[in-house]
Amino acid sequence: MTADETIEAIQARLLQVIAQAQFDVLTTDYAWRSMSANEARQQDAIACVRDGNQWYQFGPAAAGAAAEPYRVVSFHFKEGLDASGFVAWLAGHLKRSAGTGSVVICGKDQRDTPGLFRASLGVFDYWCCPVVSGDRFVAVIQSLRAIGARQASTPTCEE
Repeated sequence: MTADETIEAIQARLLQVIAQAQFDVLTTDYAWRSMSANEARQQDAIACVRDGNQWYQFGPAAAGAAAEPYRVVSFHFKEGLDASGFVAWLAGHLKRSAGTGSVVICGKDQRDTPGLFRASLGVFDYWCCPVVSGDRFVAVIQSLRAIGARQASTPTCEE
């Protein structure tokens, strides 16, 4: 993103980013669970975070647990694209169009290449929303990906 990039140019760029990202909808719902001081993380936990002295992990939701479950999707960005501003842009779309907020957990992308660092600072994103909003959440993302794909296949006057 540059200082002189227009809102329209940002929109077009980020539609291209979302259309070309590897997008996966995880089949398992996840939930936050507190961890005791010396507890090892679950092997299938997505993240562990600390709030003051208390640690929490985000792992597969246990059936019947009190913690609210989340639907989770992930984006691995394509090298060579500029994904700056992606989180704010998509979060705004999801809030307006799906009626839900989202949790974003960024992770270190194992590809770890210079091109990926230029695209996304070398990270990938997990996006999470309450399960009750999950279908709308995924549908909005799929819609944006389709718009981006159509935009990429439409010739411009400059081509």
